[in-house]
Amino acid sequence: MTSTSPSPERARRIILARRPEGVPAEEDFRLETVPVTSPGPGEVLVRAVHLSLDPWVRGAMTGRNLGHPPIHPGDLVPGRAVARVVGTGEWVVAETGWQEYATVPAESIRPVAVPPGVPRTAVLGVLGTPGLTAYAAIIRLIRPAVGDTVVVSSATGAVGGVAGQLARLAGARTVAIVGGPAKCERATDFFGYAAAVDRHDPGWADALAEACPDGVDGYLHMAGGEVLRGVADRLAPHARVALAGLPDHANEVGETVLPAGAVMRARASVHGLVVYDHFDLRPRFADRVGKLLTEGRLRFLEDEHHGLESTPAAFARLMSGLNTGKAVVHLDRDTSDN
Repeated sequence: MTSTSPSPERARRIILARRPEGVPAEEDFRLETVPVTSPGPGEVLVRAVHLSLDPWVRGAMTGRNLGHPPIHPGDLVPGRAVARVVGTGEWVVAETGWQEYATVPAESIRPVAVPPGVPRTAVLGVLGTPGLTAYAAIIRLIRPAVGDTVVVSSATGAVGGVAGQLARLAGARTVAIVGGPAKCERATDFFGYAAAVDRHDPGWADALAEACPDGVDGYLHMAGGEVLRGVADRLAPHARVALAGLPDHANEVGETVLPAGAVMRARASVHGLVVYDHFDLRPRFADRVGKLLTEGRLRFLEDEHHGLESTPAAFARLMSGLNTGKAVVHLDRDTSDN
């Protein structure tokens, strides 16, 4: 099927079947076929090609996401995609939800723009919201100086992989906290972290201390409460901490509590990072990261899946912390520019 083909009368989508308990499972979602809604005035019909999977969707299931209203059983699962406009074939970024076709306001879509040689899916990750989150965390909140030690948890994910490289390029020594030996290897060999700590290892706190002998000057947090407590004990004087993700809260498996005593001892600054507060950085971010990608100085990975039916399992994998890089579902094989 080409992008200029007439739209089908019916198409598939994924709805929330039940409210997840803890980490989402495949059974929490249901695939169904529904009529395709024809666009009205001011609307366009788009066909999703590359679907982005993002942790904020889990927050929308509990009403905790600041950028999306709560979703309930029977609702379409929200999400962003690289899509093609039916009738013109134009490549755009659109809020399609987890479905093959979506009718959206024409003013809400934006053209896909990536540097030469960079895949268009980068607009969902390194050049999208995850990349902007990493940029805001490092450039605006953590502000590493040459020689600082910056620690990043979830360090090989869509945000962490970019953040670690930006901190290293700013002159910091970077340390990754990840889950498992394979991710430790990926953190150092692919993303360029100076050291990596496996949070699943019972001795991970001692390993962190060894990796950060002079303490932690900057920390980007996207892990569980135990990790936050462990890093807080290593904070150097006047450290900067950015809280960008709380998976315990998102998955409703516990509460992450800020270790106030450790923060006070270090005279640390702690920032709650919500990316919507940093949209003013978009032009600088796009220019800087785009140049780094073009120059080959910044690398990224994608955790790829194929077919709309794979989306629930891929999302469960993401929320279990099993992904490496940006989670993307390719909905079909039509990825040409024609």
